Amino acid sequence: MSWWQMLLYPFSLLFNLITWLRNISYDMQPNRAIHFDANVIVIGNLAIGGTGKTPMVDYLIKYFHSHDQHVATLSRGYGRKSIGFRIANVRDTPDTMGDEPYMYYQKYLGQVPVAVCGQRDLAITELLGTYPQLRAILMDDAMQHRRVVPSVTIMMTTYSNPFYVDHILPSGRLREARHGARRAQIIIVTKCPEILNGADQVKFKHEIAQYSDALVFFSRIEYQELKPIFGSDLVVKKKAVCISGLANPEPFERFVKSQYEVVLTHHYRDHYRYKEEDIRDIIKELNDETMLVTTEKDMVKLRQFRQLKPFSCNYLPIEMKFLKDESLFLQTLESYLDSGI
Repeated sequence: MSWWQMLLYPFSLLFNLITWLRNISYDMQPNRAIHFDANVIVIGNLAIGGTGKTPMVDYLIKYFHSHDQHVATLSRGYGRKSIGFRIANVRDTPDTMGDEPYMYYQKYLGQVPVAVCGQRDLAITELLGTYPQLRAILMDDAMQHRRVVPSVTIMMTTYSNPFYVDHILPSGRLREARHGARRAQIIIVTKCPEILNGADQVKFKHEIAQYSDALVFFSRIEYQELKPIFGSDLVVKKKAVCISGLANPEPFERFVKSQYEVVLTHHYRDHYRYKEEDIRDIIKELNDETMLVTTEKDMVKLRQFRQLKPFSCNYLPIEMKFLKDESLFLQTLESYLDSGI
């Protein structure tokens, strides 16, 4: 621990006590949690932000669609200005849904019900009543939501900062103690290098096994082709202004810099809501030689500012790729769904 982590450690002990008491109350009173007669897949983590949950949700949407199976997403809708249960529709914006749910809605318009609600148990009841044909509900960022018993929990942890070396808030980034990983049936180490040797994989699995008996898989992020924010015509410039509102912008910025001459980077806080003055500052940097490059999550928010339309404004979609054993992951997932656990 660094000196500042040691300074905050007493507060971490208090936070740990609070989360431990909450978890133990659910463990000792299992009837407090609701078990639905439907498949609920929890995608979550122990740490705050930036572990790769969004690409995982996107991966699962595509998987179920490829098998002609209906799926819905459900999240709290972090940062939204609306309240209660809500299913995305044409009148919604990132402000009413939250940026990630709105991104799913825009990407799969009309194909995937996208719901937000703080009370997930009530939301699941609403979703199943409206869409009884659903094969699964993807409950995003819900590992700490103990009110619902999931069919399977998929926990994400990053290669650069795995949960077993992290500490509880505020001296670290963990929302609860490392042993919370035992609630996961599958753990995915995300944002790995493209080549990860066997010895490193064995080391990760050994460290994780001290806290969980979950199956462990390894994945990486693959950047797709640049796409225009406005219209269908892609105009690529040799220079770029790099804009992002991510918990960890470094991988995104590093990739953009490897592809283009980046003249300026703006990284805002995660889930940042862009303002008119931000857009005015961004436009000052754009010209005949310089384009804007942003993330897919930020794209849905920047698209609302029509004053950007005359410029070359583009975004980089991403996909999650397994380093190996993808078929084993899918077989494991299906076994939990078929068993109704």
